[in-house]
Amino acid sequence: MKKSLLLATAFMCVCGSLWAQPKSFGNPQLLIKAEHGLMAPTWSPDGSKIAVTGDNFIGIYVADADGSNLKQVSDALGAGYKMTWSDAQNITSTPYTMADNRRMTRIENVNVKTRAISEVAPAVRDFKPSKAMKQSNTVLQTMLDDPLHATELISSLNQYSGKMVLNPALSPDGSKIAFQIVGKGLFVCDADGSNVKSLGKGSHASWLPDNVNVMVTRIEDNGDVFTKSDIFCVNTSNGSAVNITPNTQAIPVTIAVSPDGKKVAFDNDTDGCIYVIDLKY
Repeated sequence: MKKSLLLATAFMCVCGSLWAQPKSFGNPQLLIKAEHGLMAPTWSPDGSKIAVTGDNFIGIYVADADGSNLKQVSDALGAGYKMTWSDAQNITSTPYTMADNRRMTRIENVNVKTRAISEVAPAVRDFKPSKAMKQSNTVLQTMLDDPLHATELISSLNQYSGKMVLNPALSPDGSKIAFQIVGKGLFVCDADGSNVKSLGKGSHASWLPDNVNVMVTRIEDNGDVFTKSDIFCVNTSNGSAVNITPNTQAIPVTIAVSPDGKKVAFDNDTDGCIYVIDLKY
């Protein structure tokens, strides 16, 4: 009996460590600065590089993880919108062109080493983002491909019918989805759409490797511009939240947790630069 109790206690301690919410390590540090605004940082799977895009998602730029050796690998319109790394050397991109006032979106592969660009799928009018992201999860597909009607098409979200779903993010193990519902805040559900849970205010969720905690931004505005923002770590199991950017002048918008969970990168709306915060647990 005593042995069982000790094992149970040890298990709880391990779980507590795994689910611990990180705190900031000092102040945000400038990672990448350019002559124009940068946004939407995205880490490579091995954490050795980071990709960013320009204002309005024009082009793709890649730097080493320490922010050095920044180079442009694409100049296409919309190339940076929901770009994803397929491996440590390639990015799947979804640029667009305009034809007869219609937006035509294609899928491209960008090799960040050689800068070679190859077409994966030709430009189409009715583009499905889940195809580019190679998502087979039907709930996530619906959120990505039909955000306007997702709350009607996913039965567990019917109570929010008429509200748009934004920025769905699949957990690293594929078991959960964090997402926003316009006007309602941040939510999490199981990958099949069940067990929907409200997590309060938050946007642009990025998962930590533990599949429990997400980093989100909580942004304030005056109806015209962003006036304040902080990055919070939110435990999707119990809803607890920790502010990791208190007392800073930065206005984080989109964020990305590194694959090892030791850093979070963000674009700063005040100066258009990319910053990084080291995390401790």
